Amino acid sequence: MFRDRGRLHPPRWTLPAWAGLFTVCLAVSGSTNQAMAEEARDPFAGAPTGRLYLTLEFKGSGRRDLPNKVEWSRLSASRKLDVELALVIPGPSLAPIIPVGGQDTSSSGYPSGFEAMGKAMKSCDGDEACQQRIGAAFAARMMANPKAMGKMAFDNSRYENWIVDRRGACAKGTAVVEDEGDGVNIAPPSPAAPYRFKRVGQITFPADSEAVIERVCQAEVSVDTKASLLSLRLGKFDFSVPVKLQGQAFTTEKSVPFLEGGSKIEILNQPLGSGNQASGTLQVAKLGSISHNSGSTVAPVSGVLTWRFVRN
Repeated sequence: MFRDRGRLHPPRWTLPAWAGLFTVCLAVSGSTNQAMAEEARDPFAGAPTGRLYLTLEFKGSGRRDLPNKVEWSRLSASRKLDVELALVIPGPSLAPIIPVGGQDTSSSGYPSGFEAMGKAMKSCDGDEACQQRIGAAFAARMMANPKAMGKMAFDNSRYENWIVDRRGACAKGTAVVEDEGDGVNIAPPSPAAPYRFKRVGQITFPADSEAVIERVCQAEVSVDTKASLLSLRLGKFDFSVPVKLQGQAFTTEKSVPFLEGGSKIEILNQPLGSGNQASGTLQVAKLGSISHNSGSTVAPVSGVLTWRFVRN
């Protein structure tokens, strides 16, 4: 079953879907009962593990002037994230989940044994029931002739796809918020008066909140072992951080998003060094924004991302 926006849908019986099914069948056919029992207890037992270290620092400021040309507000934001993410390879991969080495999920080829099935499925013109019938018939013929298995052999040794390992603490580290604001406000019958405030906070990982962990533990890494290249994709860093207010902030907020309006960050085709390690630094302009008082003042932010991938 595939998940899409929180709902589960049956798989589309396309050639890639059948390819994945046959790969699983071949793997299961070579497993022992003991190995299957171990997998039931831990689906990733014996799988390679690694670590992804991230440091993200960003700053920005923004000002809002009211139409009366007297009142104004300004926000200066400073944030820092230091986190270590646990990674695991969930199983063999036929293609990278992130583009790497000029390949992605749509451009990797299939073994010659699938050519006939692929040509037959083209006649279905997208009809899933037709594709399912052809796939089932092809599978029956293949299972009836074990020698045909040779034509189904995939090269699943070239690509490694890493995901966040949630069997234990998937994240360790801290996120720090250090914001300041000032401005001029009119509160009748009092005249215009300046104000100033600070908004500070910190969260330590692992955190108790499942919602926070769900947003922090977002990362994917694809490795092309043949080309010695690595690509990675990171989340939006939109988890909540508890904060305290000092001064006149005109709000009573207890927490703020670490980053607002961001998008996932992709870093592609990085060289993989000796010891299966890789690292780099990325200047990220227009990373997102930070806001105050329900968005009345918004500060665009830019920053620096430092990362390091290590295979255990």
